[in-house]
Amino acid sequence: MLDIENRLLAINSNRDKANEMRNMIYDLFTSRKPTLLVASGSSKVAAYYLQLLLGDEMICEVIEPRDYFYRYDISKFSNLVVITSDIDKNKFREILNSFKGLKYLVCKEMIKEEYNVVSWGDNIKEELIDTSLGPITMMLDITGFGSFRLGITDKDIYLVNKEVKELLKKSNDNITKLSYSFKNNNIIQIISGFETICSCKLLESYLIEYGLCIPIIHDKGELCNGRYNILSKEFPIIYLAHSYNDLDKTIINILEREYQNILCFNTMDVNLDGLCWEEYYLLLQMSYLVDKIKNDKKYIDKPLVKTLFNSKY
Repeated sequence: MLDIENRLLAINSNRDKANEMRNMIYDLFTSRKPTLLVASGSSKVAAYYLQLLLGDEMICEVIEPRDYFYRYDISKFSNLVVITSDIDKNKFREILNSFKGLKYLVCKEMIKEEYNVVSWGDNIKEELIDTSLGPITMMLDITGFGSFRLGITDKDIYLVNKEVKELLKKSNDNITKLSYSFKNNNIIQIISGFETICSCKLLESYLIEYGLCIPIIHDKGELCNGRYNILSKEFPIIYLAHSYNDLDKTIINILEREYQNILCFNTMDVNLDGLCWEEYYLLLQMSYLVDKIKNDKKYIDKPLVKTLFNSKY
């Protein structure tokens, strides 16, 4: 299975870099001003996670690079965060240079720029870490274990890493026990809501970027008035939730009566402190699920997919 524990713990154990992330979030958190988060592809997983952290305190929008120039009134935003594993891709530099206000670049490697730069400094090429789990794991230092303050202590890092290790093991165990095989599936249906947007986006991104299958996403809030009939009985359904509210229970009850191959993933088997930790646990489960799908399909890197993934535009 996916071997990510050592790398995630190493990323989070770098106090200097972890403090850079905390300082950025503290600045955004205390400003209480509208914030724009720009990312594309699987980097949007980290952007959506940052939105979860900030969303109750301010207006916070996640957009694609192209939206910055063509769809949004940028003057309404006071803060900007660009998240990418490669600053030279797309129009990220142009965006950062043109924005007037507090701006941060969150990227893999530390570079010198006129704006603030936060890096997670992992130098092994693996997209799952590069664009999603690496920066998100550093964000965990903000989410609990005491009051939100500047300056990360060794105890902070120890507590976060201890929790991450336990959740990694639990996630791996959950997926290892999964008896369903995705070997012959070219389409997978995903049912998600806003609270699971990060884990849904991670699953969708890597199914596409690895060329494993076509994901079809359904918003659970839209499965009303008979709209659940748009689901296909031919393809497996992945249902994402944290704890089951009345809507979840109703939908799952309907699905179990009429469909086969329903795979439900939730966070009810652990006691976690808040939405951000719950979503992190679901992200880890989806990471191991992607790895299982790759193994079921005997995945081999596809040159075309990697060429397109690494292209610049």
